[in-house]
Amino acid sequence: MQKIRTFIAHPVPKEWEKALFDKAEMLNHNLQSKVAWVKPVNMHFTLKFLGDISEADIPLIDSVLKLIPFKSFEVGAGPGGFFPDQLKPRTIWIGLTKGSKEICDTATAVDNNLAHLGFDKNTKPYHAHLTLGRIKKQAKDNWIELARKISLISLPECTITELVLYQSELTPSGPIYTKLKTYTQNAY
Repeated sequence: MQKIRTFIAHPVPKEWEKALFDKAEMLNHNLQSKVAWVKPVNMHFTLKFLGDISEADIPLIDSVLKLIPFKSFEVGAGPGGFFPDQLKPRTIWIGLTKGSKEICDTATAVDNNLAHLGFDKNTKPYHAHLTLGRIKKQAKDNWIELARKISLISLPECTITELVLYQSELTPSGPIYTKLKTYTQNAY
């Protein structure tokens, strides 16, 4: 049986996709570093990376994800930053002012429920964020100033309505994400 690379995430609301990409492009104008910005269609809040799984495992994962309480909730964009930190940034992200608890709760439920299927539990605390870009080649940029600019990004509050099991296919022109299973409100 073929292996596929998978992860579970909340897709970014359509209202944010283009706006975030445009803002990332504006941030890029003042950078000397080479950054691979996330394409709007690929923006999401990752809850759990599953890695390579057998296609035969999808029905079992699906049966577990169907049981996770989920209902739509509001999100608001907040200050951002860098992973691992401003001294050696590799990932540029934006945080949330609203909806962080709901995303963290869903990530914990996904993690706990999939542990029963043998998936490793996350060892680090979950941090709700949205990756804007990955630094591919670092130069002498003012990361503190960039963090300030990220914190000024203003977006309308939006609603998260889906939990998705994605397939991730890595290609030379960037990843291609395909929705394998989509879950909407199923709160008890």
